[in-house]
Amino acid sequence: MLNNLINRHDADRLMRKVRKLELDPVLAKLKVRGGARVVQHWSQVDPSLTEWWAIPSVIKRWNLLMTGDAETSFPEYVAAKHFAPRTDLRGLSLGCGTGGNELLWAKTGAFGLLEGVDVAQQRIDFATRSAAEAGLADVLRFRVTDVNRMTSDGERFDVLLGLQSLHHFDNLTETLPRLSQLIEPDGLFVIDEFVGPTRFQWTDAQLDAANTLLAQLPEDRRRLADGRIKHRVVRPSRLAMILDDPSEAVDAASLLPGLRRHFEVVEERPYGGTVLHIAFSGIAHNFRDEKPETLALLEKCFAAEDEALPEVGHDFTAMICKKRQA
Repeated sequence: MLNNLINRHDADRLMRKVRKLELDPVLAKLKVRGGARVVQHWSQVDPSLTEWWAIPSVIKRWNLLMTGDAETSFPEYVAAKHFAPRTDLRGLSLGCGTGGNELLWAKTGAFGLLEGVDVAQQRIDFATRSAAEAGLADVLRFRVTDVNRMTSDGERFDVLLGLQSLHHFDNLTETLPRLSQLIEPDGLFVIDEFVGPTRFQWTDAQLDAANTLLAQLPEDRRRLADGRIKHRVVRPSRLAMILDDPSEAVDAASLLPGLRRHFEVVEERPYGGTVLHIAFSGIAHNFRDEKPETLALLEKCFAAEDEALPEVGHDFTAMICKKRQA
C-alpha cells in the first residue's frame, strides 16, 4: 500500500500493543521528531541477544568470509595486513555506540589514539567506562558530536572507521565526499557495513529464501523473546521504520555504489547476511549455545544462505578504501 508506506503488519503490531496496554511508548514516539528520535532510539545501551550478531558461530562465519580464517577477526586481519608495523595511528570511529567494536580495534595495538563519536550521551558514557575497565583509557577516547561538523574543523585521521554506522547516514552523495576530508592523504577508510535495501525493504527473492529457511527450523528454535513463534519474515513498512528509528538504513542502497565512486577500493570482502540477518532476527537467542545439535543446525542455515547468495547478493560487506587523489 502506497509503496509499502504502511501495511497490514502495522495493524497487527498495533493490536498486540493495545492488548498489552503498551500504547504509551508508541504515542511517545509520535511526539519526538527527526534527530531527537534518533538520539532517543540509540540511548539504550543493553546489547540485544535476539539478533544474529549474538550467535558465536555467526561471528566465526563472518571471520571466515572476511579474513579467510574463522578464528581471525576483521580488526586482527586489517591490522596485520594494512596497518603493520604502525603502532601510533590516529583513528576516528563514526557512530561508535557503546564502544564494543572500538575495544577490538584498540586491542590490535595499531593505534596511539582511537576516538569514537556518537550522538547519544548514554552510549558515550558506557563506552568510556568500558575502555577504562579494559585498561585502554589511554588509547580510547569517546565524545558526543555530529560528524558533519567535524569536517569543517579541519581534523584529519590516519584511519577512519565505519563500523555498522554509515548506513545511518542520509544524503550519501554529499556525506561521503565530506567524510573523505577527515582522512589524511595517505590514510585508510575501513568499513564493515550493511549495504542492503534502503529502510529494510527486503527483495522478494530475499524474503522467499529467508522464509524457506525459517520453515525448516524446529518450532522451539523460532520462539521469540515474548513467547510467540516466528512464522515468517515480513517486509517492514516504511512508516514503521521511520517511527522506530528515522536513521535506520535511511539511504543504505546508495552506500556501496557511493563508496566505490568516491574512494579507491583496496580490498572488498562481502559476507552475506541477506538471508541469515532477517531469518535469525528476534530468535537468535535460541542459537547461542554451542551444543552439537545447535552447531549442526547452524551449518544447515549457513549452507542455505550460501546457496541463495548468487541470486540475492550480499547485504553486508567489509572494505578497505583510500582517498581518491585529485
